[in-house]
Amino acid sequence: MLIKIEQPPKAEFSQVWCDYKDGVRLLIASSNKPSFNRALELNNMQAEQELQGAKAITDDTAEGSKLAFNRAISHLLLGWTGIDAEPNKPFEYSAKNAEILCTQTQESLEIATFVINKAFELEKDRTTTLAEEVGKSSDSTSKESTE
Repeated sequence: MLIKIEQPPKAEFSQVWCDYKDGVRLLIASSNKPSFNRALELNNMQAEQELQGAKAITDDTAEGSKLAFNRAISHLLLGWTGIDAEPNKPFEYSAKNAEILCTQTQESLEIATFVINKAFELEKDRTTTLAEEVGKSSDSTSKESTE
């Protein structure tokens, strides 16, 4: 038997540079980014375990759950410009630094809110565009020729 080995499909999501404030620009992924959705699933599983009594609700887990959503949002942050860790010392992008930015700074809540809103807006635009393209495609194939 001859088999064909196929490459797994690559995740498809949109990304866009957004002006945040004070000269900061953020590269934000659309909300269908797989790692963001997986992080949300894991958060939901933990909450379900706690609700069912399979996992104890402690002060530590309560504190951790406060940050869990922002940690998930950090998966949508793909880069930035204009953020300094110290005067004239750029805060370089990394996945870990994105998590820190979304969970451990005075601006975390504001940044996370901005990122999640833009991510869902971007996904809405992406799906609208896809629907329009599919509609155009089906219109062109469903029209009868009058020749």
